[in-house]
Amino acid sequence: MKKGITLITLVFFSLFFITNEVFSQRGGRAQEVIEVRLASPLPRNSDWGRMLDRIAGEWSRVTDNQVRLRVIHDGLEGGEAKMLSSLNSDNIQAAVFTSSGLSEICPPVMTLSMPFLIKNNTELDAVLKDTLPVLEDQIKKTNFVVISWSKGGWVYVFSKNSVVTPDDLRRQKLGTTTELRDINTVFRTMGFNLVETDFIDLGTKLASNVINSFYLVPEGMAPLGLHRSLSNMLDMPIAPVMGAIVMNRVTWNKLGADKQRNIVNITQRLAAEFEKSMAKTSANAITSMSRDGLKLNKPNSTQQDLWRAEVEKAMPMLVGNVIDRNLYTQINQILDKSRNRR
Repeated sequence: MKKGITLITLVFFSLFFITNEVFSQRGGRAQEVIEVRLASPLPRNSDWGRMLDRIAGEWSRVTDNQVRLRVIHDGLEGGEAKMLSSLNSDNIQAAVFTSSGLSEICPPVMTLSMPFLIKNNTELDAVLKDTLPVLEDQIKKTNFVVISWSKGGWVYVFSKNSVVTPDDLRRQKLGTTTELRDINTVFRTMGFNLVETDFIDLGTKLASNVINSFYLVPEGMAPLGLHRSLSNMLDMPIAPVMGAIVMNRVTWNKLGADKQRNIVNITQRLAAEFEKSMAKTSANAITSMSRDGLKLNKPNSTQQDLWRAEVEKAMPMLVGNVIDRNLYTQINQILDKSRNRR
């Protein structure tokens, strides 16, 4: 019996000292595995979905498997308003938001996506360089943290009939979603006839002519085949779409400084790679749809000026309301400098 007790005691103390040594090498305690559920409204079987799956693998790698990211694809968590609610309640710990959802966290964000304010990626890069730090400072005052920003492409108007001027679009029934509240206000102020619809009902609404135009990124139109119903595209970008991966602060604070830094660095690196590939994806989508019958309608310089004049006319009613005055002023100053240099 004594030999049995002695053996058990030796085993116990051996395990204790071995375990204690391992713990001391890891900072004095066992490492907790942090589970992060990230909701995305984007399709799993898309460039966006595949990138998120790649990010999940990289989060695991750079944290020595201490952070496990599970991506909930295909909008299964609901729209952006529902995702934000789930993020607040910690039912999910992270989410992918577009400009619309981000504006619920930080309202000035939507100013970046005002129609015809920013003309191209060169201007957008100049604007983001100076404005993102300002927006991040505002978001830091909330319960959320932006892991990474991303440019989500440019919105174009697709229609059954040709559209090259604002009056052409006023004759259309322009489909939109309720979540694009600020953009909808802008278009209504400009006198366009908006019809709100859920995205899943878009095909039915098109078939019944409840709507006959829609605005979306080309890389979203092509996979759905919507260009076969909306066979005209206004070949003038309307506005950039911003996106971001957002985490609630409760989960962010669990990570610790090292994991936070590693996760941010790898996510931002992958997002930068993705932006470069998406520019090609958008161009390829337009080319593919053109071969399949999509007609590109390019406004001449006079017609382009008409669009911008319409926006300028609406601005007094929008600035300070749906458009943040300070950010709008800052963006215009940046654009003036950028355009004067060219």
